[in-house]
Amino acid sequence: MSIEVMNQVWRHSRATGRARLTLLAIADHQGEIGAWPSVETLAKMVNASTRSVQRDIADLVAIGELRVEFQNAPTKSQYKSNLYWVTVAGVTDSTSGVTDEATRGDNVGVQNLNRTLNKNIKEQEKKQFEEFWKEYPVKNDRPKAFKAFQKALMRASFEDILAGAIAYRNDPTREAKFTRWPATWLNNDSWENAATKPEVREAIEKRREREQQATARMLAEQEKARTASTPPPKCEHGESIARCKRCL
Repeated sequence: MSIEVMNQVWRHSRATGRARLTLLAIADHQGEIGAWPSVETLAKMVNASTRSVQRDIADLVAIGELRVEFQNAPTKSQYKSNLYWVTVAGVTDSTSGVTDEATRGDNVGVQNLNRTLNKNIKEQEKKQFEEFWKEYPVKNDRPKAFKAFQKALMRASFEDILAGAIAYRNDPTREAKFTRWPATWLNNDSWENAATKPEVREAIEKRREREQQATARMLAEQEKARTASTPPPKCEHGESIARCKRCL
């Protein structure tokens, strides 16, 4: 069934770029009762961060090609993956459990989903900030630094920011008494200074190249699977062109 859903995504989805790849990854898991891959699993499949995948999910819901049912775990220490249904044209209720209301992309549902996803994104930002805070050489004015960090994520990837912070910490020319406070460093986009260093720039470029190659391979594999599962064209007699005796 997942192959059928993936075929419909290839044929009818309006999503582009990584969002389309995220939708294909969800479709790859979809059965009669939906799909329930974790965000971490989807992130690995599309070779992106969990935060990026969460934004893709929000975009897919907004354009009416995905429906999400959030699952509550029995306790705070436990976790349950959300339930997803691909709602692109051609995916029928019998194969996806999608209702007409969900297919229309109900605005109220989209707003509720965005609120929940925004909450998840904020939690992810807190975890990422803890990593940044651990690596940054000085610890001053944490609340102000966190606000600056959230704004910085709108201008650069977390990986680039963290790489810059580590490079700044390890910079042999940095003097401890002149080390900039975290918020100042972030507000000035100072990770870009670190990225100009050959060893940091090379590491960043290699990582981005690996991400692009992995995404290209995934799309090629999905296209190959779609092509292999597509039934051969039929002639005017309703038979396979290669087998129709009348056409031959």
